Amino acid sequence: MITTKQPVVLTPDAIDRLPLVPLGDLEGVAHRVLWRNDASMAGVLTVAAGHHLGTHAHHANHHHLWVLDGRAVVLGEEVGPGSYVHVPTGVAHDIDATTTEGCTVLYLYLRQAE
Repeated sequence: MITTKQPVVLTPDAIDRLPLVPLGDLEGVAHRVLWRNDASMAGVLTVAAGHHLGTHAHHANHHHLWVLDGRAVVLGEEVGPGSYVHVPTGVAHDIDATTTEGCTVLYLYLRQAE
């Protein structure tokens, strides 16, 4: 995980070497943190086929998703490679792969401007 004010460049091999960390106690959901600071974060999240995050909302951050691989249902829409999703602060959502082959997404949590 990178926590610096310096520019960051990560090759695919460098990203593959980052720790793949389970997301809480969720089975079939893991992520690699690419960058973070006190208010925001970027990472790669994988939701395995047959799994989901569970409905939740972010109370301080906007959630941005770019689907890299696979398919899942987000906000009632099935999304696949190249799809983009913005979930504003406070909006309940899930990344649900219970009926798809699972997905990998680039995610950003960006602090809402005060």
